[in-house]
Amino acid sequence: MGFFDFLFSGGEDSQLKKHIKRLNNLNAPQEERLLSAQWLAEKGSPEALQGMLKRFSLTYEKQMKDIEEKEYLYKLLRNNGESAVEPTKAWIRQNTAFAIPLRIVEEFEGDDKTVGFLLELLGQEMDPFKTEKKRQLIIKLGDFTDERIISPVSACLFDYDEEVRLASIETLHKQQSDACHESFVEALVNPEEESNRLKIRLAEVLEQRGWDLLDKGDRLINNPPVGWRFNPDNNSLVRA
Repeated sequence: MGFFDFLFSGGEDSQLKKHIKRLNNLNAPQEERLLSAQWLAEKGSPEALQGMLKRFSLTYEKQMKDIEEKEYLYKLLRNNGESAVEPTKAWIRQNTAFAIPLRIVEEFEGDDKTVGFLLELLGQEMDPFKTEKKRQLIIKLGDFTDERIISPVSACLFDYDEEVRLASIETLHKQQSDACHESFVEALVNPEEESNRLKIRLAEVLEQRGWDLLDKGDRLINNPPVGWRFNPDNNSLVRA
């Protein structure tokens, strides 16, 4: 069967399944896969768009071609306008590779709703042994300044995963809010925190912000981060 026989043969539901399968078969010729992507985009149904979105969870061995193809798919999705938003959000809820598809949400719903959606997703990440999506969500939240970010991301300063904790420090630091002061101090004096690089980063942020150690300075007299010491004169950490 030639590709154009494939393109037009069978009922509508059968064609939909064929094009989704063809697009997501990285062994198929790229030209044919992209023609299937065009068919799905023109179809524009939630099922067709979610079939296109599956491609974002696959990685082609040639990195530049993979990026180019995903950018092309993004443009096809965007051409569907607001009707692409809900299928995209439904797909992102179930998948980790959401960076490019999330741009659909940002473009059509704006920053306020995008932050709300990211926080919704963050609240669903409960598995302590599967943290990659949580980390990516926290990093993405760092692109926004919104007081709603502070409380849920502050809780992640005490996450099981060190990379999640480090990402939380950076995202909170970007908020430039005094509301983060107490959370940073609590994380620094946390007796269960064993990561010295994390403690050092917290000390750096406290120094940059000019924040003292509140009522917890005495906890760091004998065990400050490496390269730092407790200064009782101003209840803060200073570089040793």
